Amino acid sequence: TIPHNIAPLNFRFEGEAERCYAELKGADLIVEASGKGEIRFSEKQWRELLEKSRGGEIELTLFTQSGGEWQQWQPFKIYVSDRAIDSHLVYRLIEPGYEKWHIVGIYQRNLENFDQEPIIQNNMVGYNCINCHSFAGGDPEQMMFHMRASNGGTYIVQDGQIERLNTQTDQTISNLTYPYWHPSGRYITTSVNTIHQFFHATDRKIEVWDLRSDVVVYDVEQHKILSKASIQSEDNFETFPSFSPDGRYLYFCSAPATEMPENYDKVRYNLCRVEFDPAKGEIHEPIDTLVRADSLSYTFPRLSPDGRYMMYTETAYGQFPIWHSDAEIRMIDVESRQSIDMSALNSPDTESYHSWSSGSDWVVVSSRRDNSLYTLPYICHIGEDGRPAKPFLLPQEDPDTYDYLLYSFNIPELVRGRV
Repeated sequence: TIPHNIAPLNFRFEGEAERCYAELKGADLIVEASGKGEIRFSEKQWRELLEKSRGGEIELTLFTQSGGEWQQWQPFKIYVSDRAIDSHLVYRLIEPGYEKWHIVGIYQRNLENFDQEPIIQNNMVGYNCINCHSFAGGDPEQMMFHMRASNGGTYIVQDGQIERLNTQTDQTISNLTYPYWHPSGRYITTSVNTIHQFFHATDRKIEVWDLRSDVVVYDVEQHKILSKASIQSEDNFETFPSFSPDGRYLYFCSAPATEMPENYDKVRYNLCRVEFDPAKGEIHEPIDTLVRADSLSYTFPRLSPDGRYMMYTETAYGQFPIWHSDAEIRMIDVESRQSIDMSALNSPDTESYHSWSSGSDWVVVSSRRDNSLYTLPYICHIGEDGRPAKPFLLPQEDPDTYDYLLYSFNIPELVRGRV
């Protein structure tokens, strides 16, 4: 299932073929394309086909020529949703290593065509680290990100103004780390973490863990970290917070504190929430545990903008599942707390970060299903009943792009317009 405003789904044939020919039928319209091993559609014809097929389906039939003979492949159907996806996707492109990087940038891609442009690249600002971009409800006019090393700080963009903050305080254990905006745009909840890494000799490469972590709320207007809205405990690790779409709840991950790194593979995070009063900037206990970590660990709680569903990541242990091949996306109905079958979205490899569209009917998921090394963005339709359709890879003009682009797509965030 694809949105009616997505760029052409150019593709390639993985087998041996001298020529390829594709025929797409939909809404009394036939679109044809051919090539040597790959198929690229005319943007004008593709747009017309999708517009006429909204709410319906397209049947794709592929023909390939090899050794002078043509072969017809079994047709398959592409369902065209009449619900649009947000127009832009913002992500960081970064080499999936640790000791050294060259170019790190935050980029935006127009999903309705193939235009990609940088928002900021680290070669503009001293080749340092740029990370953790976040938007207030997908608003391109309200953005933040962190910069480390030279020119370091948290950068907040609102009303056309850019502000740099030094967020280290005597009362918190670090600078602001993993952020999420309040729907009002006034607050940003964020974790503060003492982060460490180590390296496995075999299997997965990197393990990321916290020595300490808390959750705080930053008041953008008053330039204050709010003590009455902070979740700081020596007895627990708290991290990866987010707000509910109505702004009345603060969600976060919590695990009993333990000796690290000795117990790195025994730490399991619950998904919790606590009431938040946006008028006073305060939280109100008790803490409600939504998903209890009995034998698995849960991270990245993200509520759909309509408030119906909470999507999150499940892994065997820890709070940084990006390098865990067992990591999968899970979802519950917030009201009934019943789980929804997400098997159509997941793969045998890593699924980790995820971002909702403003209409609550599309998500973008970080996945390593293609080669286990590079994280790529997959787009998935979520039905009225919460069930996912089969995801599709972010389309590129050149179907070979992902083979020679040696960067991972990090923190894909759907945004309602161009930054």
